[in-house]
Amino acid sequence: MLRTVGISLLFLAVALAVAILIGAKLLGLPSSDLPDVAFLLASAGGGVGLVALMVVRPAVLGRLGGVRVQLIGAGLIGSLLLLGMMLAGSRAMFISDHDFAFVLTMLLFASVLSVGFSLLCAAPIADRIEKVRRGAARLTEGELGSEIPVEGWDEIADLARDFNHMARSLEEAAEREREMEQARRDLIAAVSHDLRTPLASTRALIEALADGIADDSETEARYLNSATKELAHLSRLVDDLFELARIDAGLLELEMERASLHDLISDTLSGFRPQAEQLGVQLVGEVSGDVDPVLMNPPKLQRVLQNLISNALRHTPADGTVLLRAESRGEVVHVEVADTGEGIAPEDLPRVFERSFRAERSRTLAEKEYDPGAGLGLAIARGLIEAHGGRIDAVSHPGRGARFYFTLPRV
Repeated sequence: MLRTVGISLLFLAVALAVAILIGAKLLGLPSSDLPDVAFLLASAGGGVGLVALMVVRPAVLGRLGGVRVQLIGAGLIGSLLLLGMMLAGSRAMFISDHDFAFVLTMLLFASVLSVGFSLLCAAPIADRIEKVRRGAARLTEGELGSEIPVEGWDEIADLARDFNHMARSLEEAAEREREMEQARRDLIAAVSHDLRTPLASTRALIEALADGIADDSETEARYLNSATKELAHLSRLVDDLFELARIDAGLLELEMERASLHDLISDTLSGFRPQAEQLGVQLVGEVSGDVDPVLMNPPKLQRVLQNLISNALRHTPADGTVLLRAESRGEVVHVEVADTGEGIAPEDLPRVFERSFRAERSRTLAEKEYDPGAGLGLAIARGLIEAHGGRIDAVSHPGRGARFYFTLPRV
């Protein structure tokens, strides 16, 4: 309250100073009359003006009703202020009663016109605000795509544009939430299926050993070896879920260092050669001499390479080729894993990095027999590459293979 009074007094003081200055310099007001005029304006206009400024406050006018009533009230208060000033000025100048009545009639007519113009101006403004209110009501009822018409170029039009932008953002967020919920359900279903298989196999093998079915050391060793493989597969699934949960939660923090990408690729290829030979697939590596050093987290980047190569081997038939290539391209290092498999269908290509996505109709025999996974490898690869500050993508020509590539910032 005190702050409002202080601002009002300051405003009136500035208005009085401006009026006296203009009257003296431009209108030729005699300097001898300046004190009397200043006193008249300060007493009459100041008193009425202070009351007007206090009444015009939203906390006061807001009690009278909506926007229409508030605009009419503001126009009426302005007219009363002008009327009060003219009454005080007329009495000070000793205008006759006839002239005073004439001036008063003109002021009353002007006040009525002012109220009418205020009402005419308030009606469209109130209608536009009502449209915003109805749009907000539709949003609360769940109609997230509701938009309102944008009329004019004032603050209400800006409010309508912001409202429409908010409505579109809410609709997009809701759609993303629905997609994430569906992806979560698909992931749970896929993981539940893939966890059940190694668990059931391991349980069967252990029960067979416990029942004494393996009556010789060779059979027992074979059963134990199979159980170990199933447990290793189960461990990989759990690790993938844990890694993906950290990526989704934004808790993945990588410690970056200057390291040799050439050595990392060489080690990764060496680890996959026995598997590639078993599948009858040729594994080829090509690394240009100027790629090193690279700013990276070697264990995480190796996991990306492992996921991509493993995915390529699963989709490449015997006598096929998997190529791992790395080369320098300006400020980034370009790494790609290409295969000569069956490729990816065009409708599936945009979804290959989604969690739990597996194109069943294009799975090869090698994929069905070797480490089917839960469809998390490519999703984890994308999260790890993005955490490195790079980007990952894929291109494919059905029947001629697929190519996954990513970039890393150079040191």
